[in-house]
Amino acid sequence: MQKAVLSRIYKLGPMIFGLGFLTPLAAQILQSSEVPLPFGMPPLLAGLLIAMAFTVPAQLRGRWV
Repeated sequence: MQKAVLSRIYKLGPMIFGLGFLTPLAAQILQSSEVPLPFGMPPLLAGLLIAMAFTVPAQLRGRWV
C-alpha cells in the first residue's frame, strides 16, 4: 500500500514541485520587480500561470529538459 502511494506521488513530482516551489518563487519575483500585470491580476495567480507553463510539459514528457 505504501509503495503504491509513494509511486503515485513520485509520478506527480513535477506538478508538486511547480505548485509548491515555482509558483511562490515566480510570484515573489513579479511582486519585487513591480511588473505591471494584465487585468489587475494578483502576483500569485500570475506565478501559478508561469509555473504551470513549465511544469505541465515536464509532467507530460517525464523530464524537465
